[in-house]
Amino acid sequence: MPSPGHVVIDPSEMIDLPEDIPIKSNQAQTTSVKDGRLDFGGKRAMLMDVAGGLYALKKTLRADIGFFEKDFMLRAGLEGAKEYLSTVSQTRLPRDPEEAIKKLLEMYSDRGYGEFTLKRLDLQRKLVEITSSNTVEAWAFQTNNDLQREPVCSYLSGVLTWICRLVLAEEPPIESDIRAVEIECVAQGGRACRFVVAPLDQLPSLVPEYDLPRESMSEHVLRLNEEILVKNLELQNLNLSLERQVRKRTEELRRSEENYRSLVNLSPDPIVICSPEGAIVSINEAGLKMLGLDSVDEAVSLKLQSILDGKDVAWSKLTWLLEKEGQANQLELDMHGRNGTKITGEVSARFADLPRGKLVEVIMRDVTEKKLMQAQVVEAKSESDFLNDLMSHDITNYMISAHHFAANLRKSNSLTDEQKRMLGVLLKDIEGAFELSTSVRDMSRIRTMDESEIVVSDLQRILTEAAEEARGMYSEKSVRINLGQLIEPHYVRGTSLLSRLFVNLFTNSIKHDPGQEVVIDVLIENTVEEGQPCWIVRVIDHGKGIPDEEKERVFERFHRLDTSVSGTGLGLYVARFIAKSCGGKLWAEDTVQGDHTKGTTMVVQLPKADKRQGAGSREAAPL
Repeated sequence: MPSPGHVVIDPSEMIDLPEDIPIKSNQAQTTSVKDGRLDFGGKRAMLMDVAGGLYALKKTLRADIGFFEKDFMLRAGLEGAKEYLSTVSQTRLPRDPEEAIKKLLEMYSDRGYGEFTLKRLDLQRKLVEITSSNTVEAWAFQTNNDLQREPVCSYLSGVLTWICRLVLAEEPPIESDIRAVEIECVAQGGRACRFVVAPLDQLPSLVPEYDLPRESMSEHVLRLNEEILVKNLELQNLNLSLERQVRKRTEELRRSEENYRSLVNLSPDPIVICSPEGAIVSINEAGLKMLGLDSVDEAVSLKLQSILDGKDVAWSKLTWLLEKEGQANQLELDMHGRNGTKITGEVSARFADLPRGKLVEVIMRDVTEKKLMQAQVVEAKSESDFLNDLMSHDITNYMISAHHFAANLRKSNSLTDEQKRMLGVLLKDIEGAFELSTSVRDMSRIRTMDESEIVVSDLQRILTEAAEEARGMYSEKSVRINLGQLIEPHYVRGTSLLSRLFVNLFTNSIKHDPGQEVVIDVLIENTVEEGQPCWIVRVIDHGKGIPDEEKERVFERFHRLDTSVSGTGLGLYVARFIAKSCGGKLWAEDTVQGDHTKGTTMVVQLPKADKRQGAGSREAAPL
């Protein structure tokens, strides 16, 4: 005679698997021991809260695990698995039953229910043995050192029942008699929870004490009837008290209804009171005026759906929000008045408990003119953006081409000095127009940018692009920009206009250097500003320099230190604007400290971006 709680299995009738097959989650899970208890990390941390809730539920249902609780939790596990695995068809499971069971157990391991091991499989008898050392149900009992006399993993028994039915049952799973029983549990102090799954007619021989309740259902029913009787008496007393309060409140509500109606009529916004089905019960004067109705009597003969474009669809959308959220706020709906006038309404609604019952209070606001004005603003902005793009792109391209040919023409030996002078004036005007158009373009783009356009870029690439563009704009001069070679990437986080910042600094140094040979050095340094790691970029020139009293004024809009040089006074202003938009700074220093005539160093401070972030983030697109 087998001892209670042990499985009677003939090994000769079983399929021995090559070794224990742990069914583990694909997600990282770590298990450690603290103070003699299992401690789970990673994904299962949240599910441990669920385990605590299951523990509390079991303790509430019964101080010790009994038939009622076991049956209740098993049915819950069965239904839960049926719902969760409803999308898993036989065609999606491996053909091999062993692999199919492993696949389904792995899905539950991924969800954090435990790490399962398929111990034995007998396909002929449809007999399965599964173990787990860390089920979500038994964990809380072990953690609370609350050892039980019987297994507690009833919910998982239901889950395993459905999994094995899904794979092994020849008939539909719902009609199968295959069932899982836990015969050993961690909550009892065991090292693992062991489950036997088999048809019902085999379970009594495998598990002698299978489903033998210590207490009959009649005793449960008797105890529940006693509790129901006590609760009924309490409810009757409560009902008498509530009736007295209801009579008192009814009188108060009748008096308050008149006040409510007065407030509704005084509201400047249209207010409609209707039934949950949409029948209009009341409407104020503003509502009558908005909808073009003559009287309240005319309104109450209508349903609110009749004035909404889309009718029942629009009403269903409104009531769905009311049922889901309890209220609807500023929902935009199209409607029409009695004479067919199109109205764009901003609708807010809520349920209101009034003496007449549960009604819907709808506040409407006519925003037809507002929407028309918004559309006009959008159209005007679109047209403005088009004109700005036209000016900043097409016109800029024309000016670059004109500047290139004019500069080459000026080098011709067949021109007189006067003609060369006139071409010089023309080149100066083209350069000023080019700077103005690019400055307008850059300012316009910065003001319309948002967080989604912040990018991570490498300083080396930004500086290289800027140097190439600046040299191309002043091809009549010999320009050398020494960038050096950075061994590692220097990532910065900012707008896609960072390249324009350095183009402006390079071109400013070139055009204010009176010589034909221009040398600009660029140095990059590490620094920390208010706890924030930053890059310092120094653009060092050897031109005429900037006096101390002008070092801040050169960043003002339209300020020009030397009017003999072409320009609009916007280049440095735009450069500082771009630096600020990236969370950085820009200022001017002397190249030789104390002697401004030896040249100017423009210093740009930009926040660093993490190297790993830079490697995976969107790079700035070329301008």
